[in-house]
Amino acid sequence: MRPLWQIPRNSLFWLLLSVVISIALHLEHLPPWVALAGIVATLWQIQLYRERWRQPGRLLKWSLAGACAGGLFLHYGRMNGLEPMVALLLSGYSLKLLELHHKRDALVLIYLSYLIIILQSLFSTTIVSSLLVLIALLPVTAALVAMHGATENTRPVAALRTGLAMLLQAIPLMLVLFIVMPRIGSLWAIPQKTSATTGVSDSMSPGDMTKLGRSGKIAFRVEFDGPIPAQSQLYWRGLVFSGFDGRRWDQQGSWGYNDGKYLQWSDQGLEAWDSVIKRRGEPLSYRVTLEATNSPWLFALSTPLSPSPSVALSRDFRLVNKNPVNAKLQYSVKSWLNNQLEPKSLVGWRHKLELALPSGFNPKTRETAKQWREQTPDTVALINRLLALYHQEFIYTLRPPALGKHTVDEFLWGTKKGFCEFYASSFVFFMRAAGVPARVVVGYQGGERHPTENYLLVHQYDAHAWAEVWIEGSGWLRVDPTAAVAPERIEMSFADFFSEQDDFLSASPFALERLRHINWLNHLRLKLDSLDYAWAKWVLGYENIQNDLLLSLLGAINPQRIALFLLLAGGIALLPIFIMLYLSREKNTRDELDRLFLQYCSRLEKMGLPRQSGEGPRDFAQRISRCAPGLTEAVEHLTELYESARYGEEQEAEIKAFKTALRGFKPSRKVLLSST
Repeated sequence: MRPLWQIPRNSLFWLLLSVVISIALHLEHLPPWVALAGIVATLWQIQLYRERWRQPGRLLKWSLAGACAGGLFLHYGRMNGLEPMVALLLSGYSLKLLELHHKRDALVLIYLSYLIIILQSLFSTTIVSSLLVLIALLPVTAALVAMHGATENTRPVAALRTGLAMLLQAIPLMLVLFIVMPRIGSLWAIPQKTSATTGVSDSMSPGDMTKLGRSGKIAFRVEFDGPIPAQSQLYWRGLVFSGFDGRRWDQQGSWGYNDGKYLQWSDQGLEAWDSVIKRRGEPLSYRVTLEATNSPWLFALSTPLSPSPSVALSRDFRLVNKNPVNAKLQYSVKSWLNNQLEPKSLVGWRHKLELALPSGFNPKTRETAKQWREQTPDTVALINRLLALYHQEFIYTLRPPALGKHTVDEFLWGTKKGFCEFYASSFVFFMRAAGVPARVVVGYQGGERHPTENYLLVHQYDAHAWAEVWIEGSGWLRVDPTAAVAPERIEMSFADFFSEQDDFLSASPFALERLRHINWLNHLRLKLDSLDYAWAKWVLGYENIQNDLLLSLLGAINPQRIALFLLLAGGIALLPIFIMLYLSREKNTRDELDRLFLQYCSRLEKMGLPRQSGEGPRDFAQRISRCAPGLTEAVEHLTELYESARYGEEQEAEIKAFKTALRGFKPSRKVLLSST
């Protein structure tokens, strides 16, 4: 018999499998060496079980822990954020395998496995990832079942079967709680790592957009009420950068989010702002389903208006959410593509801001811009002259060379190779140096049209930067220098333009977009995305559906009716479990002969002749004969009938005979007293 502290073999099998699966769920956002550490620790534990290797010493354990902590600091730079903290947890989780000595250690790992599996839902809530999370819970539950198993020789499949039954039994109650429990916001905000690989950032420097161009993650999806506009019209405005320090563009301070005059909400009325916007024609109506960005800015086409009370319109005509978007968010928008922004004049502070340049940077561009301005006083002609330069001599590439201090000078008059942020930054700097107000706008351009579901998929690789130039009488004019260098990039999707390059989706090696040239795989990818989109719309829209559903079921929503509904629905959900427990109890009850024999014993016990523990029927009968000779004949007869029914061939007939004889067996204390 194994010691109580020893880990059952079957539980160890499922536990090691759970560790591998838990780490695999986080591969996409983990440093590769963290996953490697988990695999090495798992193999080490297997070799320990086979008695091939020794337990690691304390020095080795501390060294591994220090190496993991140092590696995380080197990889992330700082440990605040969701990804670094999950990576730290997974590192400790993997190293805990090297200290797996007792059942309590295994139980700690099992409970950590549940936590780590559920943490995957913070990174992705697609239907595929949700199914993977449910599947991953199965081996962990099997490990927990095997940990409390009765015998060492229980087959692993038995623990798996029990774990599956437990999970299936929990699903009805989970659905009841999902239907009834109110949707509430998260109690805390969990910031993810701020990086250009996770979405458009609140600043831009050379190389940021290039990183996004290698990522295949979904940024958002858009469903239009009518036809989808042409690809060249799909400029998804997200941020406006007016501040420049020589290398990095930003929003020029935090005043944009704190100044009530800068943000206006739909319930406050926007009539005063309409005086600086000229909208023409009919608006486009559409709904955006945005992935989590952990930032407040939203994405929309030009001159957007949203009816949502939690969405504000900024003074530079962007949409801003009331809180950071920490989970999928759906919002409705109307946009007028035919418009003029501030055509009459710019306020003084704005005019000064959109001309500001840092001193000591890019002297050649400054000088050239002044010369061109003198030679070409018309602003539109100056813009066309600079765009012609881009068109003739520049190359659009995902592998631009590195730039030094004078980024614009080195790019315009040296390397002449870059991605969209290189062109937007250099164009705006040149225009400002020529005395023309200009700014950088970042967001996304274009998108992939779903062939059957009539919605648009916008990926991270569609991230784009362009310029806006202010011309008196015309207002802010969008100028995209990338279109001058590579017009195909604007007319077709980014994936179609770059699909042949080696760098395409290098940051997403497992993305199915890499295999879009294979028809059946591309069809499968789009089919899965349509399922994900339907899942997202159902989950995001359930708050309104839930209210209508509960009203139809209860007539009115109040605590009393909710509690009653919970009791009834919960009881119905738990009914299959009660039935299974009842059937299981029936299987374990005694057979009819044992039940009759216990009645026989009970009658004798009431006379003061209880059956002793471990006493057989024949020994019991002999003791009764000694204590109460008057019962000898009846007791001997009943005992013979019992033995014949238990061990004879005609068991059914003997059971009936025993039952009949028992009916007539009604001993009393008088018999016992007369015997004494």
